[in-house]
Amino acid sequence: MRYFNYTLICTAFFFNQAVYSQTLSAKLDELIDQKLPRATVGVLIKDAQTGEVVYSRNANKLLTPASSTKLFTAAAALYHLKPNFRFLTTLSQKDQNYYLTFGGSPSLTADNLTALVTNLKKNNIKIIQGNVVIDSTQYPAPFYLSGDSYDDLGWAYTAPDTAAVLNENAESYELISAQTLGMPAQIKLKLSSKANAKPPLKALTIINEVITVSKEEEKNHCSLHVELKDNNTLRLFGCMIQEKKPKTLEFAIPDPVLFVKQVTKNALQQNGIVLKGTILSGTTPADAKPIVSYQSANLFKLVKHMLQKSDNLYANSITRKLGYLVTGKGSHKEGMFAIKKIIAEHTHLDMSQMELIDGEGTRYNLISPEQFVALLTELYQDKVMQPVLLSSLPQAGVSGTLQGRMKDTILNKKVFAKTGSMHDVSSLSGFIINPNSKSFIFSIITNGVAKAEKAKVLEEKILLTVDEYYLEQSKVSLENKAITQ
Repeated sequence: MRYFNYTLICTAFFFNQAVYSQTLSAKLDELIDQKLPRATVGVLIKDAQTGEVVYSRNANKLLTPASSTKLFTAAAALYHLKPNFRFLTTLSQKDQNYYLTFGGSPSLTADNLTALVTNLKKNNIKIIQGNVVIDSTQYPAPFYLSGDSYDDLGWAYTAPDTAAVLNENAESYELISAQTLGMPAQIKLKLSSKANAKPPLKALTIINEVITVSKEEEKNHCSLHVELKDNNTLRLFGCMIQEKKPKTLEFAIPDPVLFVKQVTKNALQQNGIVLKGTILSGTTPADAKPIVSYQSANLFKLVKHMLQKSDNLYANSITRKLGYLVTGKGSHKEGMFAIKKIIAEHTHLDMSQMELIDGEGTRYNLISPEQFVALLTELYQDKVMQPVLLSSLPQAGVSGTLQGRMKDTILNKKVFAKTGSMHDVSSLSGFIINPNSKSFIFSIITNGVAKAEKAKVLEEKILLTVDEYYLEQSKVSLENKAITQ
């Protein structure tokens, strides 16, 4: 009789598991069909421990994942480079010339470059008889990706990825609407909020032709546009909505090398160093004698910044650096060759089955949820890579691009994932970490959505539904276990 009761309980338990699984799949299908019936939604969710598929929908379909692509860039960098890898910017000398050699450091600032030039004064150099040569040849043109949109040029998130980077090749401004509709808006350089901060050296010249309009006028009849012109000049035209507070705008510096020359000239003057020659672009001789190098933050910090902020410039700089180190060439194409080669060597992914075109995540990339989950599974099972990745990814309700999401749900602090977003694309790929229950590896990619915000809401509802189901199932398991005992 006791054996019969035990068997009955076990049968009921496994039956309940099956019902839960069926109900979960049906519930998620209904949720997607109801929320985004006309979009293409690809989903794969797996148990992190067993690899069991929890839910799958269009999992093998190639979709545009936007910035979730940066997971491949991060993985390749972490696999190939040592944790203490740093980008170098070097000041060297040969004969009467001095050379500033840029290695693509995405975190280099104007203050860092000024400090580097100041070493000439420390070495008692008062006069330079020759030239100061700016060497940014490690990353050749073009400095924009083939998948970049024309209307994105001029904005900071599409800053040119030259080897010479200062202040992320971008500059911040405040656009202030007029008190009267139809009147010109005002624009001014945004100053640092830090105490005792020095006024920045201005990189851009802004031609402002923006008019203040009503919300209805802006919605139906006009927009804000940026036109790139010569000598780091931008023409800002169109309209802006009348607002009480200034609107912060981040513009790209179209010619970063020109800005580097400007900062270098200013640094020489600040240090009282007389330049007899000129500041020009060129190549550092192989036998130039190094004087000093400036080191970037280590690789882990750079990758963390890239993933947390979804920073395109960091992604492209890392991609180019991998190309340079693997092939000797720092072009976009060589960078992607290196990433594919590295991923193929360290994982079981078939890189020929996806379109991995750049390390940033433009519209040209096509990757399936299944391929994201495969990559994340390999990283999760690697005892060295897992803690690094989890500490680098945005965390729900806590950091990065997930700081404001899922904060008031049971997913708060449990989701670690990379976001991706364009106007008709949204993606989220990563982990749900439950210390005392099931953890999951997932990828959700939505294409063809009218508003990306709707897809973000769906992402959260899918994950919330899965987590709630398995937490409830865990409770049922504990109750059944108590009964058998």
